[in-house]
Amino acid sequence: MDNQKIIRKIRGLLAIAQDEKNDEESQSAFMLAQKLMLQYGLDASELTGQSRPDERAAIQEEPVTVYKRLYWWERYLAQIISQNFRVKYFMNTKTIGKQAKRQIVFYGLVKDLELAKEMYLLAYEVLLFHSRTFVNQYYQTHAKQARNRYVTESLKTSYLRGFLSGLDERFTEQVAQLRESYELLVLIPEVVEEAYRVLSSQWGKALALQAPNVNVVEAYQEGYQTGKQIDFTKRTLKES
Repeated sequence: MDNQKIIRKIRGLLAIAQDEKNDEESQSAFMLAQKLMLQYGLDASELTGQSRPDERAAIQEEPVTVYKRLYWWERYLAQIISQNFRVKYFMNTKTIGKQAKRQIVFYGLVKDLELAKEMYLLAYEVLLFHSRTFVNQYYQTHAKQARNRYVTESLKTSYLRGFLSGLDERFTEQVAQLRESYELLVLIPEVVEEAYRVLSSQWGKALALQAPNVNVVEAYQEGYQTGKQIDFTKRTLKES
């Protein structure tokens, strides 16, 4: 099964999840993609850490966003996806007018970049969908709370922090499980790690990732539970 087939499966899962309005289904797509990638996308040389001669030449950069004002959660999401889909990430900066705009870039083997980018874009959409849904439901159940920008941003920020924390924790758990089956598995190939060390050796100090405070504990907890509760058993993954 190649990456295109994996991507089509994930898209199909998300489409089903959206039609059925099943939050758990849409979240599980990300975890299923990682499992499929490892099950079908790795050959023996990658599992043993023995790289092929052409692997270094196949390392490339892939822009994930346009140059824009990046929000903290976009960088957080890029960090999670890159750590779990065999790529590194960094940011390019460009001055447009009088403002500095940044772009997220993934760096890795060509065959891994497409899936990593696709997963980032899918996760991006799902994060926004779930956060909007939570905010709307919050105002419906708190009828006395007037809708205003400060409250909305506090709810959204707290929910996103929770969701990303839950998703990150769930990935960490899955990595531990995968290592039991793939003892020598290295999610980010050493050839990529080494090339990235050379690439980044001349860079200055990295821009610190600063997430805003959690102001609404209820929103954080709801987001965390949504991001953490992943079930592999909902859909079959076999090729028809």
